[in-house]
Amino acid sequence: MPLSDVKRIQRRAKERERDSGKWLLLHDGPDPHWQHISSSTGRVGHITGLMFDVISLHYTEEVKNVKIPTKLLAAWNQINEIAVKHGKDALLTIYPSNPLLKLGVPKKVEAMHIITEARHAELLRKERIADANSSEGTP
Repeated sequence: MPLSDVKRIQRRAKERERDSGKWLLLHDGPDPHWQHISSSTGRVGHITGLMFDVISLHYTEEVKNVKIPTKLLAAWNQINEIAVKHGKDALLTIYPSNPLLKLGVPKKVEAMHIITEARHAELLRKERIADANSSEGTP
């Protein structure tokens, strides 16, 4: 692969981290404990050894800009179309069957619940309202 292609891929990966970080900070807010470490976009991926890309008030995030298997993309598109048809929110649940070894010992991989960006923003907004109400002593 030519060096220009490698640099282009690296640049795109950093752009995705920044975009995702901005989105997460906008909807979730910054973590005050990390304010002197994270960038203005919430990125910490530039710090080696942390093993994640973005931090916000409630999340550590790993950002991937990759092609996903056609079967998985088809399932995501299908559930989104069906959700719209029925006036519901889409949820794609994946139970990874890949073996994961930790120090040679098989480890259970958590199920992945995938929702849309809009639904995630809505849930974060509701969480912020609930947090504000609970800090004011309102149920």
